[in-house]
Amino acid sequence: TRNPKERIMKKVLLTTTALVMTAGVAAAEVSFSGTAQVALTDDNGKNAAARKGYQVTTGIDFNVGISAATDNGITMSTSFDTGFGQLVDYNDDDKIEDQSALAAADGAKLTLGMNGYTIAVKRDGVDNLYDDSQSEDFSVAGSMGGVSFALTGDMEDSASSYKVGYSAGDLSITLTGTNDDDAAGVGGSASKIALSYAMGDMTLSASSNDEHDGQEQTVGVSYAMDGISVSYTMINPEGSGSFGDEWDGKIGYSAGALSASFATDEASATTLIAEYDLGGATLFAASHDKAGEADDMTTIGINFAF
Repeated sequence: TRNPKERIMKKVLLTTTALVMTAGVAAAEVSFSGTAQVALTDDNGKNAAARKGYQVTTGIDFNVGISAATDNGITMSTSFDTGFGQLVDYNDDDKIEDQSALAAADGAKLTLGMNGYTIAVKRDGVDNLYDDSQSEDFSVAGSMGGVSFALTGDMEDSASSYKVGYSAGDLSITLTGTNDDDAAGVGGSASKIALSYAMGDMTLSASSNDEHDGQEQTVGVSYAMDGISVSYTMINPEGSGSFGDEWDGKIGYSAGALSASFATDEASATTLIAEYDLGGATLFAASHDKAGEADDMTTIGINFAF
């Protein structure tokens, strides 16, 4: 049997060896977040089960973030999310979305940062800057003075996109484009320039979008004061040659824990959303009345954040 001094020396030796082996390894920070939801929804059978009428859904979306830094200032971060059940996406896609367990083949986006520049890499996991429904393999972003820039690329398809922004005081200008615009099922170059100018509580905006199948222009104005926000945008759709054939309008209100918004357009499609912050949870209600009955959705529920 070893004496106490031998046992102490062994522990010291093992601890010292572990410290030497881990020297220079960046300490990682791990964060957890997510949402649990219960809702009562009528989505006119748009979900996978194709059920009509009101139905109860429950689900969870769980996110894990990992970050680390080296001694020479390089930062690394990555994240992944998984989920179970179903969540109602009431303020974006307007539908019940199935949450699936994490697939090993999905991979993870790795983001590196140094001296104000950021590189993100994931095969088919980086949004195209012109059309975020398309995915590419990597992006590079940075800024210098009042100019910001970002580039993306895809190794297999030789696709790319770019975004350049400039701000000076109340004026902002953004130029985005891609060499692989397939929004209409046909690849090709496309670009968009957008301008905005803030005048106190009011902001004026304009844009010109040049795609392979036509050009679209918009002119808009927004106003925000004392919890009330109003916006109106006139659209000159491709080939129409006149403003106002299409338009979008929205009004929002916020007071304390309550926020609500109402949006409509030239086709009388309406979206009404109300949210109430309960502190750690959000009670929500939404109604979407689109052009066809199959696109309508009504829901009420509660999100628990953790």
